[in-house]
Amino acid sequence: MKYKSIFINILLSLILTIHSERIFAQFFEDSQAPLSQKWFKIETPNFKLIFPEEMKGAAPTLANQVYNSLRTTSRNYKITPRQIPFIIHNTNLQTNGFVQLSPRKSELYSTAGAEPDNQTWLPNLILHESRHVNQFDKLTGKLRAPFFEQLALAYYGLTVPSWFFEGDATLTETIYSNGGRGRLPSFEMPIKANFLSQQKYSFNKYLLGSFKDIVPSYYTIGYLMTSTLKAELPSNYEADLFSELNKRPLYPYNINRVLKKKIGGNSNDLFHKTIAKLDTIWKEKTADYLAQNYVEISAQNNHYYNSNLLPKSSGNLIYFIKENPEKTNAIYTYDNDKKTESQLVKTGIQLTPHFDINSEYIVWDELRKDPRYNKRTYSIINLMNLKTGKIKGLTKQSRYYSPVFSPVDESIACIEVDLSNTSYLTLISLKNGSVIKRIKVAGSEQLQHPAFNTEGDKVIAIRLSEMGTALCEIDLKNNEITNLTSWGNQQYERPQYLSGMDILVKANFNGIDNIYKINRQSGTKQLLTKAQFGAFNPFYDKTTERLLFNNYQYNGYKISQTNLDTVFDIKPETDYFSHYYANTLQKDSIFNIATTAPDSSQQYSITPYKGLERTFNFHSLSLSSSNFESFDNFKPGIFWLSNNILNTTQIALGYEYDTDIRKGIYSAELTYNKYFPKFSLRYENRGQIAAATFPNRPDSSIRFDWREHYVSSQISIPLSFYKLDYNYSVGFNFATAYLKRYNLSRNDLRNFNYETAFPLTYQLYFNRNARMAKMDQYPRWGQNFSITYRHTPFENKAKGEILSARTLFYFPGFANNHGFQIRLSAQAGTGIYEYINDIPLVSGFSYYKYEKVKNTLLINYRFPIAYPDLGVGSLAYIKRIKGGLFADYQNIHKHKEAAPKSFGTYLSFDFNAFRYPLPDFEFVVKGTYINDHTATQRIVPTVSLNYTY
Repeated sequence: MKYKSIFINILLSLILTIHSERIFAQFFEDSQAPLSQKWFKIETPNFKLIFPEEMKGAAPTLANQVYNSLRTTSRNYKITPRQIPFIIHNTNLQTNGFVQLSPRKSELYSTAGAEPDNQTWLPNLILHESRHVNQFDKLTGKLRAPFFEQLALAYYGLTVPSWFFEGDATLTETIYSNGGRGRLPSFEMPIKANFLSQQKYSFNKYLLGSFKDIVPSYYTIGYLMTSTLKAELPSNYEADLFSELNKRPLYPYNINRVLKKKIGGNSNDLFHKTIAKLDTIWKEKTADYLAQNYVEISAQNNHYYNSNLLPKSSGNLIYFIKENPEKTNAIYTYDNDKKTESQLVKTGIQLTPHFDINSEYIVWDELRKDPRYNKRTYSIINLMNLKTGKIKGLTKQSRYYSPVFSPVDESIACIEVDLSNTSYLTLISLKNGSVIKRIKVAGSEQLQHPAFNTEGDKVIAIRLSEMGTALCEIDLKNNEITNLTSWGNQQYERPQYLSGMDILVKANFNGIDNIYKINRQSGTKQLLTKAQFGAFNPFYDKTTERLLFNNYQYNGYKISQTNLDTVFDIKPETDYFSHYYANTLQKDSIFNIATTAPDSSQQYSITPYKGLERTFNFHSLSLSSSNFESFDNFKPGIFWLSNNILNTTQIALGYEYDTDIRKGIYSAELTYNKYFPKFSLRYENRGQIAAATFPNRPDSSIRFDWREHYVSSQISIPLSFYKLDYNYSVGFNFATAYLKRYNLSRNDLRNFNYETAFPLTYQLYFNRNARMAKMDQYPRWGQNFSITYRHTPFENKAKGEILSARTLFYFPGFANNHGFQIRLSAQAGTGIYEYINDIPLVSGFSYYKYEKVKNTLLINYRFPIAYPDLGVGSLAYIKRIKGGLFADYQNIHKHKEAAPKSFGTYLSFDFNAFRYPLPDFEFVVKGTYINDHTATQRIVPTVSLNYTY
C-alpha cells in the first residue's frame, strides 16, 4: 500500500488549520472589546442595553433615549419591535453604529469625534439605528432565532435596496429631532454641486460609487428619494410598502414592482423625479444669490477630483492636507513665489482632517488602534520639527484630537473625551505630552475645533448639546465656559479670534455654508464669502491680512482667498437651503428624542452582564460555516451557528457532504476570542477514500474507504496596528491535530496507519505595507515575511518535517497607481512532507511534468486601464478595468536561465451586480503560457470571479 498518498491528504487538512491572512474581509463584524472591560445591562421588554462600567452613570438616560427612539420610529411601520440588544462601546473613537441580523443586535460607538454636526452624536445615532431595528422587524419579523436569522438577513438584503434602508433612517433622524443630516446644507451640497455644474451622473453611479468622481453615497440620495416618497404618499406608507414587498418575496427587483404601484415608476424614475424637484428648488431659491468667482490657489493639473484642505499660511508658504483618489492623505506646502507644491509628511489615518502650524512645528492627530482588540482605538498627537523633519508621537494611547498651538508658551490645546463620554479641553506640554490642565464641560456636552486668542489665555470652541450648537469661550485662568452665541441649529466649523471683539467662523445662517465675522459683544454678523456651493475652513493670516478658505466645487475643495474688507449684505429672512425634508413634516411632527424627559414610571435596574447568556446565542441555520467568506472547496451542508453578541465565542455544529468522494462530514467547531490569544477547537467525523496497489502488480489498484475522528486545535496571537502611512501586522500561530481511523472496508491492507498523533505546526509572520490610496492596485511599498515549520515529533512511522519561508514585496510602478508585487518563497521537506508544497506555486503548475519544488519567484505588475462607470442595465455596473502582466519562476537555484516557467497577462473588471453596493465583484480573464517542453497544453486560458465585502 502507498502509505504516503493517504498521509498527504491528512496533512492537507492539518495545513488548513493554520492561520493565513484572508483575502475576503469580514461580512459580519467580529472584533472584540478589551478584556479588561466589565459589562453591565439594563433589560426591558423592548430592548437590552449592554454597556461598560464607565457608562453606568449615563446608562439610565441612554435607556430612556432607546425606549423613546424605538417607540417613535416604530409608528410608521405599525409594529412593536421585539427585544433587541443595544451594545454601547466606549473604547472606539471612530463614529459608527449599525444594526445586524445573524446575530440580531445593534452596536453603538458612543464617542463623538471632530466631525462638525448640529447636535450631539449619540442621541441621533440611537434614533438612526432604532429605525433600522423597525425596518428589519417589519420585513423579517417571523424569521427569528434560533434558526432563521441568517435567512432573514439574506431576504432583507435582497429585498430592501440600500438607498431606502439608509435613506429612510437618515430622514428619520432629521424629522424626529432638531438635528440630523437632512438639516445640513453640507450634506446636500455634493449632489447640488454636481447637477448645477452639469455633472449629471446616473442613478447607478450615485448608488454604487465611483473611483474617479465625487458622488455622495446612497445615504444622501436615499434621504432625498425617501423624502419624496414620504411627502407624496399617505402617512405611514412605510408599513404598506413593506407589506407589499412581503406579498411576493421572490420577485426580482421587488422594490420596483411596489414603487410602480405606488408612484407609477421604478427606483430610477424616483431618482430623476427627485432631482428634477430639487433642481427647481435650487434654481428658485438661489435666483438672487450672486455667487462670487474665486480664483483657485495651487491649481495643479489633476486627472481626477482633488481637495486641498485646511489652508494655513506661514511666510510665503501655504500648508494644506491633500486628499484625492490617487494618493493617501498628506500635508503639502505651496510656494507662492515658485508656484509649486511639495509633499511634507503623510498624516496617517485621522478621524477628521486636521493640523496646526507655528514657526517651528506641525502638529496633527492620528488614529491608532489596539494591536489585539480592534474595538479599542486611540487618537494620539504627532509633532514634526520643520527644520529637521523629525516626527515624534507626543502622546500614546490617548484620546485627544484637534490639537492647536498656544501662541505664548510651549503648550497645546486639544479636545479629550474620556471613557464615560465626558469632554474636556485639555492642555498638554509641547515637550513631553504631559497634561497641564483639563477643563471639563457639563454633562453630555461636547467640544470641537478649539483655537487660542492672541494672549493665549482664552480658547474659542464649538459647543454641542441636546439643545444644538453654540460658540463658546473658555477662560484658562478661571476655567469658566461662556457661550458667545445662543443655542441653535448651526453647523459651525473652525472658529478663530480676530482683532478686537470679532471672531471668524464657518456657518450656514442663510442656508449655504460660508465664512462669517461675528462680533462677540453685539452678536452682529458679517458675511465674508459668497461661494456658489460652500466655503469652509477659514484661516486669517494677520501678517498678510488675507483670508484663506476652501471653496467647494464638484471636483473637490479648492483653496481661495479674500480679505476682511469684502463684506456682503445679509438678509435675515433669506434662506437658500432646500429644506427638502420640510414637506414630510406635514405627515410626521418634529419630536426631539434627545431632550425627552425620562419617563418617571420607568425604573431601570442595572445588573452585571455575565453568565451563559454571554456565551451561547444560537441564531441561524446556514449552508456555510464561514459566513460565505469563500466558496473555495464549497461542500453542500447545513450548520447551526451561535455567535455571542460580544463576539468572543462562536460555535458551529454541522453536516456537509463531499460530492467528490461521496462521503458525509459531521463537525463541531468552537472559537474563543476573549483572551489575548485566540483559541479554536474543531472536531470532525468524516469518511475518506484511498487506493492501494498489490505488491507484485504495480499497475493495478484497489479502492477502499474508512471513517475517521479528527480533532484539530489552534492558538493564535494576531496583532495589527497602523502608524503614519503604514499598516503593520505581526503574529504567531500554533496548531496540532489528532486523527483516529475506524471502519476500514478491507482487512488485507498492510501498513495502514490507524492513528496520527499530534503533528505540530508553528508560524511566525511580520507584515509592513504602505496604506493604499483608493485607486492603488497594490501598496506602494511593502515587506511581508512568514516562516512556517511543521513536524511529527510523536510519530514513529510517519516521520517528517518541512520548513518554508514566504516573502512578499511591493514596489511602485511606472505611473500613479501602478504597482509591482514580488513573491519569493522557499521550502525544504523530508519524510512524509517531502512532496508537500507549502509555498505559492507558479501559474499552470499542473500542466507540465512534475518537478519537486524547492523555491518559486512570482512577479506581477498591475495597472489601471479605465474607470468607465458604465451601467449594463440593471445587471452590472463596471467601475474599473485593470490589466496585468506576470512571470513565474520555479527552482531558480537550479535553472540559471532568465526564462520563466510560465508567464502571461490578465484583464479584470471591478463591478457591482444587480444594483447592490455589496459585494464588490472582480471578473478576471487570464492567459498563461507554459514555458516547458513537457507541457500538455502551452496556452492555458482561465476565468475567475472574486468577491469582497
